[in-house]
Amino acid sequence: MHSEAQTKLLSLLRHEEVESLFNFLGDIQFWIKEAAGGYLRVNRAFQLNYSLSSIEEAIGKTDFDLSPPWLAEAFRADDELALEGKQIVNRIELVGRFDMAERWFCTSKVPVHDAAGHIVATAGVSQPLPELQAPDFPVPELAAALAGLQQAPEKSWTNEALARLVGMSVSSFERRFRQHLQTSPMQFLKRLRLAHAAASLIQSSHSISEIAIENGFSDQAHLSREFKRLFGATPSGWRASHSSRD
Repeated sequence: MHSEAQTKLLSLLRHEEVESLFNFLGDIQFWIKEAAGGYLRVNRAFQLNYSLSSIEEAIGKTDFDLSPPWLAEAFRADDELALEGKQIVNRIELVGRFDMAERWFCTSKVPVHDAAGHIVATAGVSQPLPELQAPDFPVPELAAALAGLQQAPEKSWTNEALARLVGMSVSSFERRFRQHLQTSPMQFLKRLRLAHAAASLIQSSHSISEIAIENGFSDQAHLSREFKRLFGATPSGWRASHSSRD
């Protein structure tokens, strides 16, 4: 427990001075978001990733202001988990930048409590990872499988086929994949396909049935069912609500 003097000192400390240390973390992004999704604090790496003129420009913005909607929806889903009191630790995921290029990041998020113990915000850090084939990629044993999924998500992948790519047994591959990406290979593939479909709905004039087949879904109904489950909207509703914004 803190002594009375320590408690008094802590109350006098300016959190801005402490948070300024996060500007010395190189390319590791740091942020705090209110429960509603608006950014309260970010560091310099975050500012540069989204090509903002200043750190202050990020304050009050949400992921929907800074990222394409298919990425913003995924970020928000993770925020909801943190707001329920769960921690997301060292998740390897694809994240976009201001130029819409996707890179692999390692992300962790935690809930933030107020003095009364209520969860009122979320905080996170995210570090860009080396390219999949780089020698210092943190999980090189999974690189071939991740590359295959990223480059051809529409392919009829199975855990057996992915395990062969990395030279593991199916059980070892599934265990390692879940350990590092916090989800199963097939759940990761489904989310990747849905992200690509969400982008295509906005960026192309292809029909929904064409987009479904192009992204590995059996038909339009299959895409619609999975799309609504993740994004809370039908593909046609998503296209109508987002196409005019970009």
